[in-house]
Order: sequence, then structure tokens, then C-alpha cells
Amino acid sequence: MKKLKQQGILLRDQPLDEDAVVVIGDIHGCAHGLRQLLSEVINTGCTLVFVGDLIDRGEEGGAVLSLVHDLHTDPEKWGLSAVHVLRGNHEQMLLDAKRQVDRGIPTIGGDYRLWRMNGGQLEDFEHAENYGLWGWLESLPLYYEHSSPVSWEGEMLTLLVTHASVTPGLALNEQDPEVLYWDRHINGYSTKHLTVHGHTIQKNGKPMIYDTPTGKVVRLDTGSYYTGVITGVTFTPD
Repeated sequence: MKKLKQQGILLRDQPLDEDAVVVIGDIHGCAHGLRQLLSEVINTGCTLVFVGDLIDRGEEGGAVLSLVHDLHTDPEKWGLSAVHVLRGNHEQMLLDAKRQVDRGIPTIGGDYRLWRMNGGQLEDFEHAENYGLWGWLESLPLYYEHSSPVSWEGEMLTLLVTHASVTPGLALNEQDPEVLYWDRHINGYSTKHLTVHGHTIQKNGKPMIYDTPTGKVVRLDTGSYYTGVITGVTFTPD
């Protein structure tokens, strides 16, 4: 099989600085594309947010885990203000598979089989095991809400990032986790929010923008292992 050419594309309309937030879509083990994208953001002082699904399907999930873990735990080393990493459904499936293994349940079925059926890579499991990343993966939150408004189409809106979807209007700490990392409905959180999701592939390799009754939505999963494209979108106060 011909190896997929990977691209990391950063969408922005002005230079990055400490007020900018860059949200990065699903990576799925495509380390080369991620490195390409990161080359445009390191030493800019911006904030990074990963929507989740760092692993599975692609061949370099371990490299992606190590890189993102390092970014998250020491953003200053990379010249960044902060790095936030969300737990996607693939991180959740990996954790569920790990729990099954720990309980001594045969891996021919259950959560372990579900993870493998969805592109789970044994190398990713072994990497998490060898580098002690289970606690870090467990600690990853399911949403990120930025502390200051960003500008979008002439409005100042609160940036909210989840992996998959959100239930409009329901308090964030009361959201169903499976909606946040599995659901595919195109839902804005509120008309005062700009809601960004990954999870559902935009097969043309470009982010899609939706204006819903419950607010504006950007869908940011541009395919990585399918199209070769990993996309980051920049949000600023201006």
C-alpha cells in the first residue's frame, strides 16, 4: 500500500502571539503531519488545544503520545503559554481495553476487541505501558472552555472545545461523557459560544463551519489517516 502523504496545515489570518488559541484536530498516529503543524506554532507564546484522538489507525501513535505529553507537561520549553489535551473516544477505548487486561478478562471480546476493531494499535498500548502514560491519559478532561472571548464573524464568543459533540445548554460539568467523546450531532453549546469539535471526518480535508440554532460550530477532523491532513485553526480576540 502506498504510504499516505501527511500535511499539517495551520489556518490563521495574522501572526500568532500569547493571545492566540490554536485548536488541533484528530491526529490518529500521524506524527509527521503533527510535527509539520507544530513547526508553525512553537515559540509563538500561543495556547494549544488538542481535540483528542491522538492514537489508533495511524502507524506512529507512540511518537504522537510522547510528543503531546511533552508539550502538555512542559509548554514553556516549546515557547507556548499553555497546552490543553482532551480525551477522545480512542483514548477512552484504549483505557477501557487496559482495564480489561488488568482484570484478566480474555481479550477476544469486550472493550479490548472494540478498541482493536476501531483501529487500535498494539504499539500504542505498549508505548503507554512502557512510558507510564496511563495516569496521564486518565487525567485528560472532556472539554475546554477558553477564559476570554474570541472573535468570529464579527462577534465576540466564548470558545468551547469538545471531542465529538455537546448537549446544548446543559451545564458542562453535567454533560454525558459519551456525548462529549462519541456523539456525531452538530450541536452548538449556546449562541454565545463558538463550539469546536473533532471526531467526524470532513472528507474534503477542510474544516466545516455550521450555523446552528444553538450557536456556531466548527468541525475540525480533516481526516489525518484518511486524507493525510491534520488541521489547526487559530482563534484570536481580534
